[in-house]
Amino acid sequence: MPENVIFVVGDNLASRSHSVDLVPLSRLEALLDGELTSGSLPVIVPGQGVEEYEREILRGALRRYGLPESLLADVPLPAPIYHSEVHKRNPDNVLIAGLRRISDDQFEAVLRISDRQEMVLDHTTGSHIAGMVITEVVRQISLAVGERYLLTPSRTPRRFILNSLQTSFHKFLLPLPARLEYTLEEVKYKGLNRVRFVGRCDVLQTNVLAASGSMDLVVMDESRADEIEARQIHEMTHALAELQLPKLQETEECAARTALSRTAAS
Repeated sequence: MPENVIFVVGDNLASRSHSVDLVPLSRLEALLDGELTSGSLPVIVPGQGVEEYEREILRGALRRYGLPESLLADVPLPAPIYHSEVHKRNPDNVLIAGLRRISDDQFEAVLRISDRQEMVLDHTTGSHIAGMVITEVVRQISLAVGERYLLTPSRTPRRFILNSLQTSFHKFLLPLPARLEYTLEEVKYKGLNRVRFVGRCDVLQTNVLAASGSMDLVVMDESRADEIEARQIHEMTHALAELQLPKLQETEECAARTALSRTAAS
């Protein structure tokens, strides 16, 4: 890599990085001081967690140093998919951008991580993408493919039920551009609003596999899912009550004795 290239990422994505090649946004100005002293002007490449707001901070820093804004590489900013497609309320939590269909069973997207994403706000183990974030990437791209390409529009509310989820990690995924390849491995329609599908997601960085995951899902009417959930709540609460009945009876007897003693004392 040329010595005068610096990758800048969000603070929450590289808070422990001591590299001069990969730096959190808050360390950039200190690094610029050193670069200017050495007489070299770096090219600044935005990575994950550096979106339009953070890019304006970068431009402001360059202006303060009297440097041309052209030092900030014009890297396209991928537009995240709709938060409803990945069942999120906050757009900052969307991890998928640029989803498109390549063939009947092949899909492609890019990784997009906001520095305000819920899972990176409390991540302190190094300067790589946490495994739980990669697992969420697999979940989100599976949901998005289902919502956008497998289901027909319907006014009937539907629920996605997870049957299984597996992830494998092959190397550290860094907070830099990464590509997602999703393969639909199995689809079974069981009615207008019921479908089961299995898919695999490969996460690649510089065309090298960093992680992969597969997910097995079933989609059904929300009313049917609510029935199943309500039945299991009823069964589980009653089963637990039976198991804990001796302790519950002992607690009731203790409470009764306490009430009697208070009555007698008064």
